[in-house]
Amino acid sequence: MADNTRNGRRVAKNAVYMFFRMMIVMLVGLYTSRVVLNTLGVNDYGTYNVVGGVVVLFSFLRQAMTNATYRYLTYALGEGDTDKLRNTFVMAINAHWIIAGMILLLTETVGLWLLNNKLVFPDGRLFAANVAYQFSMLSFCMGVMQTPYNSVIIAHERMSFFAVTGIWEVMLKLLLVYLLVALPGDNLINYSWLLAAVSLFMLCWYWIYCRKHFTECSYFRFWDGRLMCSMLRYSGWSVLVNATDIGVTQCMVFFFNTFFGVVANAALGIANNVNNLLTQFLQNFTQAYSPQIFKTYAKRDMPYFHKLLCSTSKLSYYLLFAVSVPVMMNIDFILRIWFGMVPEDTGLFVILVVLFSLVDAYSQPHWIAVYATGKLRIHQIMMSGIKILNIPLAYLLLELEFGAWTALALKAGLNIVCAIVRSIYMKYLVRLSMSMLLKDVLCPVSLVTVLTLPLPLYLCRIMEDGWFKLLATSSLFTVALLVVVPLWGLNGKERDILAEGIRGKLKLIGKG
Repeated sequence: MADNTRNGRRVAKNAVYMFFRMMIVMLVGLYTSRVVLNTLGVNDYGTYNVVGGVVVLFSFLRQAMTNATYRYLTYALGEGDTDKLRNTFVMAINAHWIIAGMILLLTETVGLWLLNNKLVFPDGRLFAANVAYQFSMLSFCMGVMQTPYNSVIIAHERMSFFAVTGIWEVMLKLLLVYLLVALPGDNLINYSWLLAAVSLFMLCWYWIYCRKHFTECSYFRFWDGRLMCSMLRYSGWSVLVNATDIGVTQCMVFFFNTFFGVVANAALGIANNVNNLLTQFLQNFTQAYSPQIFKTYAKRDMPYFHKLLCSTSKLSYYLLFAVSVPVMMNIDFILRIWFGMVPEDTGLFVILVVLFSLVDAYSQPHWIAVYATGKLRIHQIMMSGIKILNIPLAYLLLELEFGAWTALALKAGLNIVCAIVRSIYMKYLVRLSMSMLLKDVLCPVSLVTVLTLPLPLYLCRIMEDGWFKLLATSSLFTVALLVVVPLWGLNGKERDILAEGIRGKLKLIGKG
């Protein structure tokens, strides 16, 4: 029990570090994204999203090995086996060099052909698109090589480093924006090579930190075929869902480009940008608790494991719900203030993309638990089978001349189906009681959603867009959330932890 309490406090401490990181990243991101859009223009902004989408199309290889690297490093760290940890890290480096080579091969063959023969760009922008493509590919490959170092830091739960580094990275991108405005030449090309320079700097920084602080991060000539085969078997099933996710996302980009042009791609890019900033809350919280899910399962402490899944699932939803609802209620006004002029339907795109992410917020601890077990086959087949339906059905909707928003609504709807199927499967995979899931997660989440929305939505309907509406709806929603979540959204143990955390903060303030 004492260990579980310490683990809970560690999760809370890590979440605080990531919260402050997120706040600064989000505020700077709000500013830089507007300047980038205004500097590049709608057409070049849309072009960069299409170009980057071609590179990301092949990122399923990276994501699959990322999952394997993180799991094997976390298990070796939990077992306290230094030699195994060192060997696992070296094999992860070897694997990511191979992946980077494969991505280079695919992007310089299939990707280039797709870029120059199938995608639509404004007149005279094909050369700039090709140059941006090459720099985007280099940025991505450097991100691949950074992945083992990220995994080591997360496995050691060094979230303070992530917090500081995230702030420095976003400041570099802020400097990039000023350089973009000042530099002569083609803005799209300048933006691409500046982002590549930031990626190179971040790779070097992570390498230096890990070499200094973690003994396992010294590379030496080593090859373990059995370990590599084990990691590949684990990552093999990850490839299935990761490839499906990326394929669906990039097919949406290509469909929008084919049916509606780069302006629609710009609207989708803005929607994804807004959503990415909102989900920083969720991603930071995820990095705080995911090591505990892996380590708790490795110890086979199943009662605490089940409680951890329920609590993190619920809290993940509340976090994203809290930051996204005020934005969705005032999305048109926020977009005008943030970006100025935006393409038509951007606000609707944002709402649909955020709804998709709200479902993911609830589900994320569950799929992390699946990866912790290592039993991926059935889960990956079910999820990929449902998600792949997005591609033919979205194409059919657009071919029948339905609006672009219907493809995003379809994607959100199928994600709800995935969440339902995954919840049922957790009963068979980790013996998570459906009654426990219903009582401790689904009922509180539904109650919080139903009780907090009516009054803010009523205000949203009767008030005109503006600062007063933003302040009124956000304040009313926040007050409702602060009342409803402690009363009906948390169980007794979670309320005690929350109260203890608040008392601790008040004591620190009083001493200060």
